[in-house]
Amino acid sequence: MGKYDKKFLFFSDLDSTLLQDNGFFSAYTKEVVEQIYEEGYLLIPITARSTGDVMRQAKRLKIDVNGGIIGANNGSQLFDFKNQVWIINESLSTEVLKWVFEHTHGVKDMKVHFFSDDTTFVYAIGANSQYWAQIMGSDYIVIDSHQALEQKINHLTIALPKSWTLEQYQEFFTIISTQLKELGADVHKYSDRVLEIAPKNVSKGYAVKKALEYLQVDRHQTKTYAFGDGYNDLSMFDAVDVGVVVENAALALKDVADDATDSNMDDGVANYLATRFLKNKPSKEK
Repeated sequence: MGKYDKKFLFFSDLDSTLLQDNGFFSAYTKEVVEQIYEEGYLLIPITARSTGDVMRQAKRLKIDVNGGIIGANNGSQLFDFKNQVWIINESLSTEVLKWVFEHTHGVKDMKVHFFSDDTTFVYAIGANSQYWAQIMGSDYIVIDSHQALEQKINHLTIALPKSWTLEQYQEFFTIISTQLKELGADVHKYSDRVLEIAPKNVSKGYAVKKALEYLQVDRHQTKTYAFGDGYNDLSMFDAVDVGVVVENAALALKDVADDATDSNMDDGVANYLATRFLKNKPSKEK
């Protein structure tokens, strides 16, 4: 893509940040993102959403035709549309998948979701996971063995039983973190109950760092910003100069943020970008 030498560079989460609660971008947000590119800047979304869905979101924001970059699966993948190359394209090993399956399948009320480019694999049908698979346009497949995971898995999540105590959550987290580290994977906490398994060292922050290296960004010349709402945005905030929370963000993220903006339903990210950085500001009038 060549050296990025603009004064500002932006990264953003999608769900509950750049996207509204209905799963769509407002017309104003799309206009602001397009103007960001028109004025020579990059806005790079990095999301937990699957690869296929992220490509669709890129089209909606015209990031594909503007030669931008977009990240999927919480940093496991990063794609450059201009040069049509993967900057990051990592997946979990068979050994990791086998260990997770053997230690979670059949455990009462434990829910595990394996995410490939275009499929969500589960042990049993769940209303919430099926809903998100539909939102992302993913296939939804119930499996009863780890061999059924025939596609490469970019990351997975584990929702531990609600009936467990805090001590049980911590014990499981300690065990799985230790075992999977030896197998080349990291365990991230969304909360005490919800864990994410990703390839070693992979996170949204990792994707930010890889993007900065790829773009040959001079951190003394370019100021970096990230927008987010949830726990998995913490590493992204750590990797940029300014972390900006939307009003509806989790308290844990608000506690470490450098700045704040309006909620996702009030075009918080678009408002922040338009008022501070754009020379030609789109009108919010319908």
